[in-house]
Amino acid sequence: MTAAVWGVLLTVLLAGWALLDGAVQGTGAALGSAPTGAERRVRLAAVGPLLLAGEVWLVAAAGVLVGAFPHAESALAAAGYPVLVALVASWAARDAGLWLRSRRASAVWRSAWDRVIVVASTVLSAAFGALLGVVWGSVWAAAGLAVTFVLLVRLHGAAVVARRLGTTARAPLWLTSVAVLSPVLVTVVAAWPALMHGAVSVSALAALGGIVLAALPALVVVQVAAWWLVARPLGRRDVVFF
Repeated sequence: MTAAVWGVLLTVLLAGWALLDGAVQGTGAALGSAPTGAERRVRLAAVGPLLLAGEVWLVAAAGVLVGAFPHAESALAAAGYPVLVALVASWAARDAGLWLRSRRASAVWRSAWDRVIVVASTVLSAAFGALLGVVWGSVWAAAGLAVTFVLLVRLHGAAVVARRLGTTARAPLWLTSVAVLSPVLVTVVAAWPALMHGAVSVSALAALGGIVLAALPALVVVQVAAWWLVARPLGRRDVVFF
């Protein structure tokens, strides 16, 4: 596998995470707009199946970045360290809120975790957008992409929820998916020369290729399963956990 193939794989993994987890982020950030606890639970259940599926793509993308492009990873970490810390911290807080909000019947308990989900989801999407701006090497790009990504994932989350509840056609979901993907793809294209320059040796890439080829079928299955879940209507069993 050449460096270009690894670059394409990294792009696909980041795009998969942006699509899947972006729906969870957008739904979580807009959770406060649902007037009742029951409606919040339904919204979270609509995007819940995408949570772990999306995180698989992010972990895999991080592995590819560290393993195949260590110089690019080091430069990104050095330039955007505070943003990376915010991303990881908000990711952990968001997941904690999703897993814990329904573990007690207390309305106060759920309300507190709902606020955590709203704040953490917003920070998570803003941090990812800002990290894309760090790649551009501009504070203004980081600020602009942070705001842009927050807005895009909210639209995307609303489209996924509406689709699973059967209140809209597929067109809005496709449109928001393209919108969420755009900042990621444009950033990768802009950073492509620097990314290729930071690749490890051909022999190292070949050794890593065997690991990826072994894991890739599982990732494809997860992706297909996740989008199958999005396409089907929300069932009664989907709301049990959330």
